[in-house]
Amino acid sequence: MQVTSIPYHTHNTYQKTSSNTQETGYTEASESQTNQIDVPQTGFDLTGKVNLIYLLKPEDISEFKGEMPDLNNFFSGFKNQDDLAQQYHHKGQQQDIERIVFIDGKAVVSEGYDGTVYGHGPVAEIFKETRNDPQKRQQRISEQFPDAHIEVYPKGEGPTNAEVFELRYGESYQDYVDEQVRNYSDQYLTNQIAAEENYRRKLMFEQTPQTSVFSVDGQVVASRDDKGFVDVGLPLLDVADARGIEREALKELFRYSPERSPEDYQALLNQVFGDGIELSNYNTTDAPTRAEVRKLAEAG
Repeated sequence: MQVTSIPYHTHNTYQKTSSNTQETGYTEASESQTNQIDVPQTGFDLTGKVNLIYLLKPEDISEFKGEMPDLNNFFSGFKNQDDLAQQYHHKGQQQDIERIVFIDGKAVVSEGYDGTVYGHGPVAEIFKETRNDPQKRQQRISEQFPDAHIEVYPKGEGPTNAEVFELRYGESYQDYVDEQVRNYSDQYLTNQIAAEENYRRKLMFEQTPQTSVFSVDGQVVASRDDKGFVDVGLPLLDVADARGIEREALKELFRYSPERSPEDYQALLNQVFGDGIELSNYNTTDAPTRAEVRKLAEAG
């Protein structure tokens, strides 16, 4: 193994060759595989399923009390493409790398002046395992990779990060930056569309008329729309806890059963809380919105 301490200059040390793990023991990091769930176009059928929020205790729940930011403020935190490109170029011109390990002419691992190791495979593992023992590191690399060549650069005299990138990957740093900026632009647009859609859905959900409102001794605890969806949550749990009612007794109240009529749900409330259950029905034109009912329920 050869260790050289030199100022950096342009040379032909790096030649892009096909990986040969048998000779070098070095392998590129493989792309991570993610398991994706295929969501039906019409969504999942939740009929008969129970919302497990009924099992949560007060100490398990934290509630967001702030205001929903408008979309202009929400997106103002993102960098634009020019900012991102400038950030990459600035990083590329910095000289952060102290040493590079070459095996068979291929730059396989680099290490920064701050001790950060860049790379994968057995050489990178040796660097990480011998972080505080340079002598042992050199010995292990020499034993396992006798043809390894290490270049060490005095601070301020080494290659730029962009040059190190090109040594390691054999491709233009500028092409890499252009690709990242394009990907960022595509992802930004995708995120913006998704955020706008989520915000629109949230507003529509909150503005849905509640044609039935349920109260326990004057305290609003739940509401129902004309599609049979019952909006029930913390207010009902608070009333149940105040009365010492076990959570398991609330399970059916949190089951999604759109076929139940308002009177059916009122009967379930009667079974749990006894007398004092009030059902107020409205037509869709006069009904309060879900947001208005929730505000009443939170007010107590």
